[in-house]
Amino acid sequence: MSQALNTLKKQMSEKELSDLIITDYYNLKYFVDIDIQSGERMIALLVNDNGNYLFVNELFTAKENADYTIVYYNDTQNPIELLAQRLTGKHIGVDGKWSAAFLLRLMNCYPADYTDCGEIIAKIRYIKTADEQEKMRQASKDNDEVMSRIIPYLQIGITEKQVYNTLLELFEEITHEPVSFEPIVAFGKNAADPHHISDNTVLKEGDAVLIDMGSHYQGYCSDMTRTFLQKNAKIEEIYEIVKQANILAEQAIQPGKKLKEIDKVARDYISSFGYGQYFTHRLGHGIGLEVHEPYDVSQANDIIIVEGMCFSIEPGIYLPNIGGVRIEDLVLVGKDKAIVLNNFSKEKQYI
Repeated sequence: MSQALNTLKKQMSEKELSDLIITDYYNLKYFVDIDIQSGERMIALLVNDNGNYLFVNELFTAKENADYTIVYYNDTQNPIELLAQRLTGKHIGVDGKWSAAFLLRLMNCYPADYTDCGEIIAKIRYIKTADEQEKMRQASKDNDEVMSRIIPYLQIGITEKQVYNTLLELFEEITHEPVSFEPIVAFGKNAADPHHISDNTVLKEGDAVLIDMGSHYQGYCSDMTRTFLQKNAKIEEIYEIVKQANILAEQAIQPGKKLKEIDKVARDYISSFGYGQYFTHRLGHGIGLEVHEPYDVSQANDIIIVEGMCFSIEPGIYLPNIGGVRIEDLVLVGKDKAIVLNNFSKEKQYI
């Protein structure tokens, strides 16, 4: 049995769970490497002491694997009843992302104590194995390469959408995998919106260019933001503040600290220059198979940092009707410090 499933079963024993049901696409991919988008049809992995059972509609083909027994059903059968027949006890965990349309039906036909086990699963997934770490290093390396190749295209007169489309072409050429999220390309005032949707805005003299993008490598995500400059005194000023906040936060990362302490380092630094109200989001987020995973690096998060965690550090300052700057890296937590996965420079780069 895989190490991930062994760890999950140990957690089930500690929590006195008789059964655990995993249904989320990424959780299934993580624990048993199943890559099926089943739409409205139920797909679920049942884990208990009798074995592991993968329930999947016969319209889909699941990989044979010694870690589970496949239970196929068709559209004339009730998959909830098939699952209920293999439950072993009355303390049942679910992964927290199962549709109520399925969960409520199971609760009606099989009365038991149901528990959201999303937290258990998240704590297993947030510590990256050596193999996961290597995949994320390569994903960030590919991201660096695309960022370096986009710079020559950042010319006066080009539109955000043209840069966006060129990024997609570069990712296809370099990674042969889909991007991990839709890139953000924001010129000038648009960069004051952290989630701007690229449009036909034309690059003008004095505009900064903010690019937030991510790639995949064998299913694992990267994420990086850089801001490129033209002569603009206010944007150049906040650039240096954001860059230093990024560096100080990364230097503060150590196992044993709380994630909220890292957010505080960057937030306090930005606030010391009077821009605290313009840093409008958390400092970072977990990342792995999904571009946003638990746990976030925020003022509200008391989670203790441990070796093997991977998350973003992305301070920003966003000035309405002026523009914005964000600088984002991914970091992997080592034995005593953070390892920055991005090698693309954070020094000022003018276009």
